Amino acid sequence: MWDGIELWLRKAGGPLLVGAIMTGQALTREHWWPPLRLLLLLAGIGAVVGCGIETWKLIRSQGPTKTALDHLEAFERGENPDPTAP
Repeated sequence: MWDGIELWLRKAGGPLLVGAIMTGQALTREHWWPPLRLLLLLAGIGAVVGCGIETWKLIRSQGPTKTALDHLEAFERGENPDPTAP
């Protein structure tokens, strides 16, 4: 279970946090230039939608969570996570 939580935090939790902060800044800063606020709002909404997409992919994945986490960690270290690939 903890592997699933860690995998979600690494793949989807970050974009959710960034999206919430960007959207909050766009809505609370009244004296900013309006096109900048709109751009920030759209980027924040995009990040939240990206979190939803990643969450959906994680829920629908067929492989075990431990394997997906191992692949993610190998990719972060710069290793080739697929042993059959050259």
